[in-house]
Amino acid sequence: MQITTDSITGSKVIFENILEDVPGGVALNVTRLDYSATGKEYLAAGTPVYVDVAARTAEVCKTAKAAAGSGATTLYFATGHHFKVSDSITDFVNCRIISAITASGDVDAVAVPSGLITASGTVYAQAYPGAASGYEAASAAQAALYTPNGLTKADVYIKNGNADVAVVKMGTAREVNLPPLPSAFKVALRGGTAGTGTSLITLV
Repeated sequence: MQITTDSITGSKVIFENILEDVPGGVALNVTRLDYSATGKEYLAAGTPVYVDVAARTAEVCKTAKAAAGSGATTLYFATGHHFKVSDSITDFVNCRIISAITASGDVDAVAVPSGLITASGTVYAQAYPGAASGYEAASAAQAALYTPNGLTKADVYIKNGNADVAVVKMGTAREVNLPPLPSAFKVALRGGTAGTGTSLITLV
């Protein structure tokens, strides 16, 4: 008797369960995304977004995590992020304007003025634009441009320059399979500190 075994590769599960999504989906604003770049033709399932339900539009809440080797004026991000040159980026203490992004293998070298926290694993978000210089206005130093109230339900093809997207508002998601999330975004997704937000997503 010969015994054989087969290995089945598991799929990348984003959601353990979905209790509520936005009926009919919403229009995704792709003008802020680097959607024409190689490898960025899709917006991944589980991407944090801010949904304006009345306008039926969604804005991507851009995030990225500092990889090993990041320093005072160069941050290394895994490819697949959607930051662009001239975006303001915040570590939630200070923010700076991106002056250049250069592909370097499986990471991008992101040039910024010094002043950000650069420890490996630091998670950044897109900030409000402030002063027209590399250093943002102090009043905007910690504010994210958009705070999420949902996660995209599935991968979305965005290379054509427009897209509709389904957004999950309530359910349970596997954090390990999501884009990097700063602490403020995790709190917002589960309803905010007071539990009065418009999303209720548990991360496991």
